Amino acid sequence: MVILITASSALADGWADSLQLHDAVRLPDLAALNRSAVPADSLVLLDLADVVASEQDILQACRHCRVLALSSLPQDEEGMHWLQCGAAAYAHAMSTPDLLQQVFDTVKSGGTWVGRSIMQQLCARFGRQQPVADAPDWRARLSEREQHVVAALREGRANKEIARLLDISERTVKAHLTSVFQKFGVEDRLQLLLKLTGR
Repeated sequence: MVILITASSALADGWADSLQLHDAVRLPDLAALNRSAVPADSLVLLDLADVVASEQDILQACRHCRVLALSSLPQDEEGMHWLQCGAAAYAHAMSTPDLLQQVFDTVKSGGTWVGRSIMQQLCARFGRQQPVADAPDWRARLSEREQHVVAALREGRANKEIARLLDISERTVKAHLTSVFQKFGVEDRLQLLLKLTGR
């Protein structure tokens, strides 16, 4: 089930048109969502401009549903707050149809979607953590160049920065990351860093 929560009918119509969601349920707010008997893991597109909810309502909604927190004025601090509450995505409320589809598909398939800036902050945060004592040494599974790429990734660097730092092309960085992701059975840099720290 897909649920749209916004006071703006124009915004709800835009989301519905972009994502071909003409049968989506529309609710006025998070309190109404939490009172409704919606199936677990329903996808909720939530306009943050209208959110006047208690922390309890936010946490309950994020525990029960896959919440896409959509902000008209996205800010990293707000995004981090919503992710810490359990939101599955944080993006601009007026994203292009292609980007909105990408965010929606990522969340629908069980993933988490965040913008580049927040992803870099998360990578730097988890990259600084030391592996748990009994975690196997990850370096043994990687080539020397892959180790350098992962070390830069642990600092929260973007692909372009890693390329510059290691004097290789951005395409080569992507190829190394793809290889590393396959070796560790993960889909993205955040999952990789969590795995490397044994979490």
